[in-house]
Amino acid sequence: MKTKQLRVNRDYPILYLLPAFAVLFILIFLPLVTNIVRSFSVKDAFPTLENYVDLFHDKQYLNDLKNTFLWLLYTLPFEMILGLFIAVLLNMKIKGRKIYRTMFIIPWVLPASVVCIIWKWMYNADYGILNHILMSIGLIDQYQLWINSATQSLACQAAVYVWKISPFVMIMYLSGLQNISEDIYEAARLDGAGWLRQVFQITIPLLFPVMRSVILVSTIWSLNSFVYVYSITGGGPARSSEIAQIFIYKTGIQQFQFEYSATAANVFLVIVMVIAFIYLQFTQKREDNLV
Repeated sequence: MKTKQLRVNRDYPILYLLPAFAVLFILIFLPLVTNIVRSFSVKDAFPTLENYVDLFHDKQYLNDLKNTFLWLLYTLPFEMILGLFIAVLLNMKIKGRKIYRTMFIIPWVLPASVVCIIWKWMYNADYGILNHILMSIGLIDQYQLWINSATQSLACQAAVYVWKISPFVMIMYLSGLQNISEDIYEAARLDGAGWLRQVFQITIPLLFPVMRSVILVSTIWSLNSFVYVYSITGGGPARSSEIAQIFIYKTGIQQFQFEYSATAANVFLVIVMVIAFIYLQFTQKREDNLV
């Protein structure tokens, strides 16, 4: 009997995956289908496109989408550049390299909510340490509003996100750098290539497969940075830093407009999927050429 059961499991390995598929169905597929159905519902009417028509005429949602892409512009390039720069430095044979690696990883291991609270205190216009330090060294002559300014708030919160996520980017790049043979750099140095030339002509091209994955993951994370904006300002002041995720949360959870919130979530999901698809198609050709 046991032999027969083992033969069945060996012939049908899908049986081992059924528990995982069941969890995915309950936690992902079922809510997604429910969300789609809700978006086409208005009171007793179904199906209807009224929610979608209203959404694309909703100036607040369109402004939040603009803020979301501004957030991506403020975060992605800087975390990629900063992570690569630190990874290149920590890949060099310097004294205390292990200590530096441990220090740079601290922001990543800290809980996001703790990071947001600390930076919120630091940004405080009245008693925040950031204003105190900058005034002490003469970089500013008056207190800055930081997150309390409608023009500065989103960028200031993006800086927190970059500080938090850059160590992850650094780890990924560092793992890729350690797979690049030192002989390649030695040959480049013999040809007279300096450090900067080695970075652009050796490091970055050979890191492209890792970079491709890191950029995709970081883009998706950046577009779903609900906890950072909500924990620091909640989208304020006056909704000036509100992003799409905050709009979805406020509309559904606080205002109980579940159908409208589901519509906003579906539109945003499609936008993220389109961005990911275009990015993968665009970078696949580059990676194939490297191979």
